[in-house]
Amino acid sequence: MTKKYFVVNIIAILIIILSYFLISNIINNNYEKKLIANDSYLIGNLLSKYPDLEEDIISSYLIKDNYEIGYDLIKEYNLINIQNNNSFILIYVLISSLILFLINYLYIRNIYKKITKIDKYMNNILNDDYSIDIKEYCEGDISNLKNDIYKMTVKLKEQSELLIKEKKYLEETLQDISHQIKTPLTSMYMINDILTNESNENIKKEFLIKNKNQIERIEWLVTSLLKLSRLESGTVKLKKEKIELNKLIDKSIEPINVLLELKNIKLIKNIENINLTVDINWTIEALLNIIKNACEHTKDEIKIIGISNPLYTEIKIIDNGNGIDKKDIKHIFERFYKGNHNKESIGIGLNMSKKIINLQNGVIEVTSKEEIGSTFTIKLFKNNI
Repeated sequence: MTKKYFVVNIIAILIIILSYFLISNIINNNYEKKLIANDSYLIGNLLSKYPDLEEDIISSYLIKDNYEIGYDLIKEYNLINIQNNNSFILIYVLISSLILFLINYLYIRNIYKKITKIDKYMNNILNDDYSIDIKEYCEGDISNLKNDIYKMTVKLKEQSELLIKEKKYLEETLQDISHQIKTPLTSMYMINDILTNESNENIKKEFLIKNKNQIERIEWLVTSLLKLSRLESGTVKLKKEKIELNKLIDKSIEPINVLLELKNIKLIKNIENINLTVDINWTIEALLNIIKNACEHTKDEIKIIGISNPLYTEIKIIDNGNGIDKKDIKHIFERFYKGNHNKESIGIGLNMSKKIINLQNGVIEVTSKEEIGSTFTIKLFKNNI
C-alpha cells in the first residue's frame, strides 16, 4: 500500500511538472509572438512614414541603448499592452496543490476506513465472534495485514473449539473416573461396616481379601488412567529397541500365566522368526491388555499368530469365545466403553492398546463372529518402525 501511495504521488507530481512546463512554453511563445507583433507594428509604421530612413531605423532597433528613455515614454503614453500571466500561474499552482491534497486525502481516508474495519473486527474476535471474513485478494501492506489477521483468527477459532472440546472431554472423563472409583469405594465402605461389627475371624478374613481386591482395582484404575493421560498429552517418548517377536509375546503373556492356568486356557503360538523395532515396555502393555481381554472372553483356547511381509509385521490374537455384538464392535476401542456381556470391565485396556499401537505407526482391528470368537489384528508398518 505504501509503495502504491508513493507511485501515485510521484506520477501526479510528474504530470504537474510536465503540464507546468507545457503551459509555460505556450505562455512564452504567446509572449514572444506579441513582442514580435509589437516590433513589427513599430518598424512598419516608421518605414511607412520614413521610407528613406530604413537603414537608420533597423540599426536603431538592433542597438540596445537608451532603454530607460524608451520605457519611460511607453509608460507615459500607456502603451504596455502585453498581458500579465502571474495570476494564471498562481491559479495553476493552487489547482495543482489541490489535486495533490485530494490524492493524499483520499488515500489516507481509504487507509483509515480499512484500519477502522480491522479495529472493529479485532473487537469482535475479543468478544468470541469469528463470523466476519476480512480475507482479501489484493496486494499491499494493509491487505497483507488483513490476511494475516484472518489466518490468526482461523487459528484462534480452531484453538477455541479445541479448548471447548477438551474441556468437555475432561468433564466427561472426570465423570467416568468418578463413577468407576465410586463402585469399589462403596463396596469398601460396606465391607468396613461389616468388619466393624463382625467377630467371626473367618468371615473377617474373607472380607479383608475382598477389600484388598477393591483397593487393587482402584490402584489399577488410577495407574491406567495416568498412563492414558501420558499417551494423550504427548509426553510419552518412545524408546525404540530391536527384539524378537517370540520374546516380545512371551514377555506380554508372563503377567497372566497364573490366570491362564487357573482358567485352564490353552495357549497356541504360531510365530515366525521375526525381529522388529518397537518400544518394548509400551508394546508389552498393549499386547498384555489384548491377551488379557481374550482370557476374559475365551472358552478354553487362545491363538497368537505372528507373520511378516515387506510392508508390516502382523500379530493376530484369536479367542474362541462368544464373540462381540455387532452394535458393540465399532465402539470396542473407546474409553470406558463396556459391552452388554462385559459388565465387570472398566473399558480402559483396549483404548490404551490402540493408542500405543497408533503411536508406533501401527493399526489395530477386530473381527468377530457369534459363538466362534474374536480376532484382534495388529499391523506394525516397517517404513517408520
